[in-house]
Amino acid sequence: MIELAAGAWRAALRPGVGGCLAVLDRAGVPVLRTMGEDADHPLQSACFALVPYCNRIAEGRFAFAGRAVSLTPNLPPQRHPLHGLGWLQPWRVVRGDSASALLEHAHDGADEWPWAYLAHQHVALDESGCTIRLMVQNRADEPAPMGLGLHPYFRRAPETTVTFAAAAMLGIDAGFLPDGTRHPADMFAPWSSGATLPDTLVDHCFTRWSGSAAIADARGTIALRGFGAPHCHVYAPPGGDALCLEPVGHTPDALNRVPDAMTVLPPGGGACIALRIEASTA
Repeated sequence: MIELAAGAWRAALRPGVGGCLAVLDRAGVPVLRTMGEDADHPLQSACFALVPYCNRIAEGRFAFAGRAVSLTPNLPPQRHPLHGLGWLQPWRVVRGDSASALLEHAHDGADEWPWAYLAHQHVALDESGCTIRLMVQNRADEPAPMGLGLHPYFRRAPETTVTFAAAAMLGIDAGFLPDGTRHPADMFAPWSSGATLPDTLVDHCFTRWSGSAAIADARGTIALRGFGAPHCHVYAPPGGDALCLEPVGHTPDALNRVPDAMTVLPPGGGACIALRIEASTA
């Protein structure tokens, strides 16, 4: 466990559990949900990194530059691999101080994902909030597709309202993959003017996200802003305690459905995504 502090902000990271963030509090009030001391999986965490792809790849199969790739499902019984490789690997601590830490995850390209890469995650606190930066470098000797995202779990209460703007929402099928339909972003709730969470599953990608969002409850307001993330994936199960607003670089299964929208890095090339989180009390 790595503990960070700055002003009223406190964070804790668990590099050995997918390089995840386990705690993010302001003045003792959780901003992200707190990971239990006995929890040992990133899906129980406060936030984890998505690299080298976001969300799901249908059946784990796609083709790129004439190469056929097949990935084993990484969260049985789900048959579609999801969230990339980094979240299920330990990260190495490169350096840190009282308010920041730099973690590293290296992939040598020897297994099913054939492109080597080096990822860095930098978590930094200041007196106003928390900034998470995720960076990746293509270490293969050929161009490689690369997707980045962050998967934060915000605190959630019955009265929670969420506000954000986007161009559209992608419909999903029974396997939570895009079904080819596009809908108004406010189809489930008037997010653009602020809305409580609906009594239906939200596990959808919102395209051309404005880059900012707000979450409000009786404890105060959380403000977030994404950088390098044209889309926001929202996950909020009905009646549950999970609330995720995930800044992502591409839509689900983009490698099959919209491959031209994927970032392709030349050898040695890099990409970055970032999330800024601030909060105020009621």
